[in-house]
Amino acid sequence: MRNMLLCAAMAMLGACAASTSLESSWAEPTSGPLAYKKVLVAFPSLDRAKRLSAEVRMKQRIPGAVSANTVFLQGEEKDLAKVKARMRELGIDAVVLMRLIAVDKYHKYVPPSTYTVSTGYDLYGYWGAGWVEVYDPGYTVEKTSATVETNLFDVAGEKLIWTSRSKTLEPKDVPTSIDDIIDANAAAMRKKGLLKG
Repeated sequence: MRNMLLCAAMAMLGACAASTSLESSWAEPTSGPLAYKKVLVAFPSLDRAKRLSAEVRMKQRIPGAVSANTVFLQGEEKDLAKVKARMRELGIDAVVLMRLIAVDKYHKYVPPSTYTVSTGYDLYGYWGAGWVEVYDPGYTVEKTSATVETNLFDVAGEKLIWTSRSKTLEPKDVPTSIDDIIDANAAAMRKKGLLKG
């Protein structure tokens, strides 16, 4: 019984495993543990709904974050002089910028298989009727993957501190995908000593 419960728990964990992984990452070699107090989060996108959804989720997950859509008027973020002045005015000391690089569709082939089923339901009908082999033909399934680039910039030095490319398989929705991307980046940043805890 205990083994069955353990197997069930492991199966559930496998089913809940994050579908996002970092394909590559880089950290500025001289950066130690980061202690930014006010972080601007931005998700540049022509799709306003996706941008708002992503920035709201980033703001909820990153301590001390403010979203670009609340700091700049629509279109104002393209004027670099205004962006710099506004960030100085608000005391922004870091910027996390995520952007969608690619959405790919691919096909996964599921090979054919055979399995055996009984033709009866009572003991002797089940036993006596023998077994029937069933053939399940192969098929293809269309899958989707999204690649997102995540950059962390230090405002005072105007330099890149962290960059990564992540791939999310079968993204469900923007908030879930953002959560997975943040979790993957935070884990990698902790390993490199950029984040504590």
